[in-house]
Amino acid sequence: MIKSVKLHNFKKFKDITIDFQKNRNILIGENGVGKSSILLAISAVLSGSFSMIEKIGLQKLFNIEVVEKYMNGTKKYEDLPFVEVEIFLDDDIGNFDINGKNNSLGRELNGLKMVIQPNDEYSDVINESLKQTNIFPFEYYSVDFRTFADKQYNSYRKYASYINHSYLDSSKVNSTFAMKDYINKVYEGNTDRATRFKINNSYRDNAQKFSDKLYSDFSLPKINDLKIKLNTSQGNMFQEHITIEKAGIQIENFGQGEKIFINTDFLLSNNSNKNDIVLIEEPENHLSHVNMHKLIDKIISTGIQKQTFIATHSNMITSRLDLQNAIFISEDSKVTKLHDLKAETAKFFEKAPDNNVLNFILAKKVILVEGDAEYILLNEFFKHLVGEESYKKDITIISCGGKTFKRYLEIANLLNKKVAVITDNDHNYDGNIEKSYVDYQNDRIKVFADEDNLNHTFEVCLYNNNLEYIETYIAKPQMSNGVLNYMLNNKAEAAFRLLCLLVEESQDYSINHFNIPEYIKAAIGWISE
Repeated sequence: MIKSVKLHNFKKFKDITIDFQKNRNILIGENGVGKSSILLAISAVLSGSFSMIEKIGLQKLFNIEVVEKYMNGTKKYEDLPFVEVEIFLDDDIGNFDINGKNNSLGRELNGLKMVIQPNDEYSDVINESLKQTNIFPFEYYSVDFRTFADKQYNSYRKYASYINHSYLDSSKVNSTFAMKDYINKVYEGNTDRATRFKINNSYRDNAQKFSDKLYSDFSLPKINDLKIKLNTSQGNMFQEHITIEKAGIQIENFGQGEKIFINTDFLLSNNSNKNDIVLIEEPENHLSHVNMHKLIDKIISTGIQKQTFIATHSNMITSRLDLQNAIFISEDSKVTKLHDLKAETAKFFEKAPDNNVLNFILAKKVILVEGDAEYILLNEFFKHLVGEESYKKDITIISCGGKTFKRYLEIANLLNKKVAVITDNDHNYDGNIEKSYVDYQNDRIKVFADEDNLNHTFEVCLYNNNLEYIETYIAKPQMSNGVLNYMLNNKAEAAFRLLCLLVEESQDYSINHFNIPEYIKAAIGWISE
């Protein structure tokens, strides 16, 4: 299995090393941070496929900044940048063909690597091109696949042939090539080689007989010495003409979501090789909530038979597959593994309903609030105090319930994330805030609540700070037990009614006449710094 991957000048990564878990690895991060690039790099090295690299194009594999820096420099031949991707495999693999010092660490290790570098045979041409043009000489670069034992390999001759890998990119699952590849994998995964030979031989025999019937049964006219017949010269003729169907519908006509589901399901279910490595790109695309649950159950049931790498934007996939398996890639290419997260916290998010853990991880700054009422009103408060929407300041507001704050803050400490918690004092500011969060608060995490124990909850704070306003504009005759009692028993509805008033800026009851509690002002001011 793969212990780690090291990328040098590959796409957006100048130099990065990522260590992996033996079983499951969940790559998370914003769009464009390189999750897909990591899967592509692994697939490229394991496949040893020159055609794959040629199809992508060398220009798309190079780090753009490195190329631009070179072209704006002295442009010496010896300074030409190169791309290197190294895959470090388990130390206990006994294969001398992959063990050696041909790696960037210079140690005897098991592994494979791909190098894209200038072809020295064209050094004169490259130098001439660099002098006369401002074009980077991609055309004169070569691709080399080698083991750490310095032995060349390719897609036909693999020294690590016992490692099978499959790569599913959900964005390309509709392509003819992807469908054909999937159909072939299903067929080959359910038949051995000898059986396939027999099937193909029988198919060719029947094809030949049918070709003869064109003239004996259908009286097809002969054209001089030319005859029409089925082509039986292909070695895998049967495989070229097969498809898959379900309930009478061929796979080509399945919906996008079902194609993704059955592709992923097959890759995880195929037990032809216990050393399989499965790479999956955003499996959540086009999947319904129910099918997402089924897919996650399938991934979990795979157990230790396969090493899986999944790039995702799904809260459900990230949490249900154990946060300790998550690898967070930031926009500045910093890699943070959540392996050090407490098992209890990881298990909590695995079971918690509708959690926003991935939204929390991806956010630059976060305001955590205790309930729906706070969530409904907080962005309006923020906009009034700061002058713009919270998202424009890269701040995410998340409602998660007071009892889960500490779970999120544990993640925040691992990621060094700035988080403001807005909560209630529940009649005991000293005990519930000062003492309860003493081990969590630091220069990046602050907890804000009203210090007056009489203002024990959000609704009471709003009411006591805006008594005349709320009694004038919120109170209704049918609120027989008083408007505050209504607000406490109908928190979300009361907050929504209040929001509708606050956004009416042309009216006397707009937010300009509303007193936002001081602890909320303090929280918004601090997180906005």
